Amino acid sequence: MGFGTAATNKLVVTMDMVTGGTCSFVQGVLRGAKLIPRFYIHYASNGVALTNDTPGISINFTTPAKTMEKASWDPFAKLFDNTVLPNWNYTYVGTWSPTVYVSDAAGNSAVYNYTGSPFTVAPALLATSVQLTDAKTGLPIAAIASSEGINIVATITYPANAETVTGFVAPLDTVARGGSATAVIGWGSWNATAQTFGGSAKNPGGVIATVKLTYTGKNGTWTGQFAGTTLPTIPANATYAVAVTSSDSASPPNTGLQVINLALASAPPGVATTTTVTSTSVSSLISTTVSTATSTLSQVVQQIPTIVYAGIVIVLILGLIVGMLVTRPRK
Repeated sequence: MGFGTAATNKLVVTMDMVTGGTCSFVQGVLRGAKLIPRFYIHYASNGVALTNDTPGISINFTTPAKTMEKASWDPFAKLFDNTVLPNWNYTYVGTWSPTVYVSDAAGNSAVYNYTGSPFTVAPALLATSVQLTDAKTGLPIAAIASSEGINIVATITYPANAETVTGFVAPLDTVARGGSATAVIGWGSWNATAQTFGGSAKNPGGVIATVKLTYTGKNGTWTGQFAGTTLPTIPANATYAVAVTSSDSASPPNTGLQVINLALASAPPGVATTTTVTSTSVSSLISTTVSTATSTLSQVVQQIPTIVYAGIVIVLILGLIVGMLVTRPRK
């Protein structure tokens, strides 16, 4: 709270911060979201608020860029405010504690230095979606086999929000945004600080290969191919994974990350595998069937003559033999 040495009255200044679209109170935003500082001024003597009708009212504040901006009267919110618009390449990220200068035509004035928890502007997180397919068949995969080649397709864009800064949303490209993207194939835990897999005994992991992705020229789509290699043996509770990282030419850069976990496959899609099938011989099946049939028939048709009874059993045996010959797989 700041007080000025006014000629006739003292001014009390307070402020808060909301984001565009939802007007939710925030302590900071990522690039692409609007910051709206709002200011409240009233006379210390009687608590009357200063409005747009106050003669000569002037409110200026320092921005994250250390420039001075003027706050205007908002007739809907009934307060003074302005907007800070951090676009994709907004340089002034970090903490921000505004200073506010207020004066009116009567000679009243105040300087307010914000001393609360600093507001922040941070780099944006790029929206990333990844599709992995087998290099030979083109089939989507959720598991990886040793020596299997993988096509990697990543779509990377700047995300929208409730009221996005104009010009922020776009695909990550190489010309306008100076983008780059990489796929890291590895196993274990992803280390976000080191941008690699593993790095400690508590979170083990390792890199198998790194693939530089190439921009296709449209829609933020980047592609690359992992040629395949003999996969290392990993702990039972670990998984293989593909991590796609990206960044642009902003300073500091906006970045993206998507990690896709992959199980271990015995073979790539479309590759035949040997399967052992346990079968029972025809003679054994006939013997078992005859025994079961005889037992069942003896209980159900005890009054049938012996010759008829024997005929029924023979028919069952012949039917079973024909069925086995028809369905038995050819070598």
